[in-house]
Amino acid sequence: MSATENRKPGRPKDPDLETRRKAQILDTAARVFATYGFANTQVQTIANHVGVGNGTVYRYFPTKEQLFLSAVERGLKELEAEMDATMAQPHTGADLIRAAVRTYLGFFHRRPEMVELFIQERAAFPHHHRPLYFVTKDDEIECKHELFFNRLVDSGVIRPVPRERFFAVIGDLLYGTILTNLLTSRPNDPDAQAEDVLDVVLNGLLVAEKTTKEEKR
Repeated sequence: MSATENRKPGRPKDPDLETRRKAQILDTAARVFATYGFANTQVQTIANHVGVGNGTVYRYFPTKEQLFLSAVERGLKELEAEMDATMAQPHTGADLIRAAVRTYLGFFHRRPEMVELFIQERAAFPHHHRPLYFVTKDDEIECKHELFFNRLVDSGVIRPVPRERFFAVIGDLLYGTILTNLLTSRPNDPDAQAEDVLDVVLNGLLVAEKTTKEEKR
């Protein structure tokens, strides 16, 4: 009998192992980078948290820079997937805006480390930064924005203001909210914050002119 015939079969190769390992490394990297900062983080520290050797991390991500940017990109893709799922629901009118804002704020409530990574990315890689969902110039998301905006206008819930203006204002409000949550470490309820944003955006701050005149009489 040959040596080949006498060899015992090894453990079957797990086709999903690489995908799971990369996801595990990126999840851990996001938390470690958020805690210690890009400059102060050692790849060895991330490997230790994952429970693998340094070489394993480098096999998937050849440089610390690539690992960091991959963690940021993964977070953006996760946010986009959650927003897409929300947009696919049969929401109409104001409920569509409510659902989108709650999804956005809810994502960062669960994943505050991603906000920290976005701040670090702007500082360490100013030419790479990709704006967040509501203000991105990505062609694919621009198309989604157009469909979202048209649904709102067609429902009669908002005035036909310029689409770019609408997303710029909404984007600034929401981005400012998640940054303030992080920088002040204030406890936050994403649903309550969403209602506050929507109340101001949808209902405004000024009393209707007709009501004001009636009160003065």
